[in-house]
Amino acid sequence: LTHSLDEIVRLVSNEAELEERIKQLEVDLQVYKRIFSDTNAEKKRLEEENELLKQNSEKQKESLEKHTSVRFLRLIALFTVLNFIQAARVIVLLDGDGAIFTPQLIALGQNGGHKAASRLSESIKDHIRSLDENHQFQLSVYIFFNKRGLTDTFNRCNYHSARIRLEDFVTGFNQASEKFIMVDVGNGKEAADSKIKAFLEDEIRLPQTYKVLFGGCHDNGYVTTIRSHITSGFKHKLILLQSYAEHAAGFDSLELPDLAIPGLFISQKLVSTPSQDPLVASRALSPPLFDAPIQDTAPSVSGPFDTTQNNESGIQLPASFQSYKEKPPPCTVHYLTNSCPHGPRCRYGHDYVLEPEHYAEIKVNVKKSPCPAVNKNQNCKWGDACYYGHTCPFGAKCSYFKKGRCRFIGGLLAPA
Repeated sequence: LTHSLDEIVRLVSNEAELEERIKQLEVDLQVYKRIFSDTNAEKKRLEEENELLKQNSEKQKESLEKHTSVRFLRLIALFTVLNFIQAARVIVLLDGDGAIFTPQLIALGQNGGHKAASRLSESIKDHIRSLDENHQFQLSVYIFFNKRGLTDTFNRCNYHSARIRLEDFVTGFNQASEKFIMVDVGNGKEAADSKIKAFLEDEIRLPQTYKVLFGGCHDNGYVTTIRSHITSGFKHKLILLQSYAEHAAGFDSLELPDLAIPGLFISQKLVSTPSQDPLVASRALSPPLFDAPIQDTAPSVSGPFDTTQNNESGIQLPASFQSYKEKPPPCTVHYLTNSCPHGPRCRYGHDYVLEPEHYAEIKVNVKKSPCPAVNKNQNCKWGDACYYGHTCPFGAKCSYFKKGRCRFIGGLLAPA
């Protein structure tokens, strides 16, 4: 019993302590509940924030993918455009002092210029298409030449119609296309060469240039320049545009592709004929002699020719032309030498636009006039090349010789 009482006393004495412990536990419980509640709220907030981040991430991902896709498409388009631009230009560079259009084309004036431009363009386009059937490009042509030098060459080589109509031909060529340019660079030494080399240097390095057709194969002075561009890595862009039948020395060793357009350019270097020189040497001594008695036998040109072509200062000729019947007659010295000493004071005509057959007639007629040197019993240094006659064309049948009026009076000019 005593033990039980002691236990009861102990329990009663600890009641206050237990109550205090309970209160402390209740406080701790409240703290834990509050912490749990706060933690739960934080968890919920974090979950919501995480969800929001996920949503934003998805949007950003979609936006990024969309932006990347658009940018990629733009890059593809840009590369496509750049690829097109890089292949869009074909350049033709011609040294017109050697790559010379045929005199027959030049003699057609503006119409000849149009025809030359068209034939050049079509031939090059066909050639480029043969390299790449689907290739799109723009063609530009630059021709540099010495107009005065070419005119003199035509004159020395008896291409008189080409000489007279060269300027009209150039006009026609330039009018054929906005990108076709034929330019007179003057008489400076190698003036055309320097232009060609400068244009070649600029054009071949442009990424937009697909091909360069080089028309200077007549001059081996270009070989070093071309070889330098090949060394620089531009061989794939170069094509030789052939003018002469054979390239100048050194070009074949470059192993470049070439393009020949038959009948468009002269096939060999123009060689001057000596037949004009006698007239130049004696022009001051002997003006045109179409008023001589022999005129009644002068031949006429048979058949009509195109009378629609004449320059602004030229005189349109009739379909049937007889030089000795024109008033005034054409000046022999002017048309055969392009160098009449009398100039504008000459009493013979300088303004006719003649065809090749007219020049042939003038040559026949001038043969009926005596050579000034031989007529003075002197040797003519031109011999058979002399434009003037060395013997009377009527020989023993000359009615003027019998009357003592034949103009072939030199000791060497007895009638044949």
